Formats: sequence, C-alpha cells, structure tokens
Amino acid sequence: MRRVFLLRRRIDPWILGGGMATLALMLGTGKVAFLLFAVCGLYLAAIRHRTLRQLPPAFSAVLAAWAIWQIALSLLRGEPVSGNRVLSYAAVELAVVFVPLGLCLVPRPLDALANGARVGLLALLVATPVQYAMIGGRVGLGANEAIFAFVAGVVGIAARFPAARPWRWLPNSRIWTYLASVPIVLSGTRAALVLMLMTGAFDLYRLAARRSAAGNPRRSRVILGVIALVLIVGAYPAATMIGARFESGVAEIQAFEATGKVQGSADVRLVMWRSAAQVLAEHPLLGVGGTVRMERVGEKAGANAYMVTYYQHLHNLVFDEALSSGLIGLALLFAVFATFLRTVFASTRTPLLRETSVVLVAFLFLFGSFHGVLLNEWTLIAVFGTMATLLTSLRRVELADRARLDTAREGQRR
Repeated sequence: MRRVFLLRRRIDPWILGGGMATLALMLGTGKVAFLLFAVCGLYLAAIRHRTLRQLPPAFSAVLAAWAIWQIALSLLRGEPVSGNRVLSYAAVELAVVFVPLGLCLVPRPLDALANGARVGLLALLVATPVQYAMIGGRVGLGANEAIFAFVAGVVGIAARFPAARPWRWLPNSRIWTYLASVPIVLSGTRAALVLMLMTGAFDLYRLAARRSAAGNPRRSRVILGVIALVLIVGAYPAATMIGARFESGVAEIQAFEATGKVQGSADVRLVMWRSAAQVLAEHPLLGVGGTVRMERVGEKAGANAYMVTYYQHLHNLVFDEALSSGLIGLALLFAVFATFLRTVFASTRTPLLRETSVVLVAFLFLFGSFHGVLLNEWTLIAVFGTMATLLTSLRRVELADRARLDTAREGQRR
C-alpha cells in the first residue's frame, strides 16, 4: 500500500495537469481526470472522516447545499430521472465537493493546474488555427462553439495562477490569459471576448501601480507591450464582430417589434426572457422544474412558442436556475460564488490570486448572461474544478499555519 501511495504522489500531479490540458482540447479524458479525483475524495470521506477537515468548509457546505437542493426538489416533483439534466449537472456539482480530498496526494495542486492549463493553451494555438483552415468557419474542436470558447477562457484564467515551481518553459506570467484570445476569436463567440477586457483592465492597473513603485520597469514595459499588441491586433476583428452583432441585433428587435415574430438570435432571447419573467412571477420560490422549464416559457411566448421550445435552455443562467430551482436555488447559486471569493480574499493577500478569482466569477456571470453556462458538464468541470483546486491549495496553507501556531503555543507553555 505504501508503494501505491508513493506512486500516486508521482502520477497524480500529471493526472491533474493532463486533465486540465485535455479539457482545453475538449477531450473526454479531461472530464474523467477530475471525476477520478472526486471519486477518490468520496472514498476517503467515507472511510476516514477526519480527512473532511481538509475541505474548504464554507465553500463545500454551500456547494453541497445547492446541489442537494436541486436534486431533492427535482425528485420531490416527481421529475423523470432518465434524461433529467438538472439531476446530472447537480450530481457533477456535488461530486466536485470531494475533489479537494481526492487531491490529497498532489503535493502542489495549483502548480499542476496552472502548468496543465498552459500546456493546453499552447496546444490550442496549434489546433484551432488548423481546424479553422480546414473548415473555414467557427471552431469548437468537435463541441459547441460557445461552450468551447468558455472552456478556453477558463483555461486561460487558470494559466494565470502563480505556480510555486513553474516549469522553465512555462513561466508564471499574466500573458497566458491573452493567448486564449486566439481560440475565442476563432470560435466566433463574442460574449467570451469580455475576458480580455477584464484582464486587460486589471493588468494595466497593476502595471501602472508597479511602475510607480520600485520594481523592474523593463519587465513592466515588456508585459505592457504584449498586452497592447494583443489589444491592437484583436481590436479590429473584435470591433467588427461586435459591431455586426449589434447591428443585426437591433435589426432583429426592430423587425420583431414591427411583426411580432422572432427570426434571429437577439429577438428570440428577448422573447425568452420576457416569457421567463412571467413564469417566474407565478412560481418564484420553487420555480417550475428543469424538465418543463422551456415548455412553460413557450406557453407564454404565444405565436413564437415554437422558437422558444426549439432550445434546451434560456441562454441566461439567472433565468435557467430560477425557473429550475426557484429563487431559493438562485440564492444558493449566488452564495456559492460569493463564498468562493470570500474564502479566497480571507485566505491570501496575493493580488494575482484575488484578481484572477474575481475575473473567473465575473467571466462566468457575464458569459452566462447570454449562454447556458451552468448547463453543460464541460463548463461545470472547468469552473468548479478550477475553483476547488485553488481552494485546496489555500486550505492546506491555512491548516499548515494553524499547526505551526499550535506547536509554537505548546512550546511556550512548556
């Protein structure tokens, strides 16, 4: 058994890093890697209850409460188990609770995650242009293009995390996130471009502060130059895409107001959200359930019902969650991410960790304003796997500091 543990300490970091890298490429092994750690964590929790103290307490409790609420509400409603996406996605969220325990044999989880994300980004810089050249259209590496863009964005965020022992050819740098702009632009997903604006704002502020204080001005100029180059190069295509999107959206909404019939993407979202607000007003606390959500919204859409029920979600994480699990479920969802940020800010004073955590949560909600970001296993594992890994590292530091403090107190008493 001891040999097995020693072997696991060598291979588990590679499994975590490899999982993150293959997740970026939308390969199933990425999902399997994170679920493997979840299963190992559940096993440890069952046979060694003392290991539960390694969990980030507040975050784990709120995440488990949210997942259990969704599962219990769905079962009490008598919704079918087969094909019930609410149950399957809630099960993924509940499984992530145990990921920190499953990472017990990974010496530096954040290092493995960041290094794996950086490898994944480098692979995307090759794979996405190749696919774009082959198909001449939106790139998704075999998955939905919007989902792919979001996962690429999360991988770009994870690559920003500072590794204690980064590989020589994968140094710590804020620049990693900007590499994600290549797969995002090639995916044609405009909502994901907000990531570059957020990280650019944080980095420009940090660089300005660094230049005013003692530091390495040459390195600051290099980083600033790279950021400016990315923004300049991406400005024209981004502005063109956003401008075209805005114009088409205005045209669609004007046509809808004139005819009352939806024809495109912006107007169908408008109908969805108006109808969803009506359904939510009738069923605020518990919602109507994920299996009949689109049907109920379609009933409020009148002649446009066929366009609403054509989709599987409302393209808005707030309405999707509120109609599936009610305002109670929505409050628990907000609590999960608020607890995550609170834990990060309480556990570390490292600016980069704090900023990156804020960017992760903001990216999720801004992107989720137009897409069903929490209704897909790829996005769930990418987001919650990243969050769980970061909190695992911070929890270990906290427990180690507490142990040293207790030892020092015992020494003083003697």
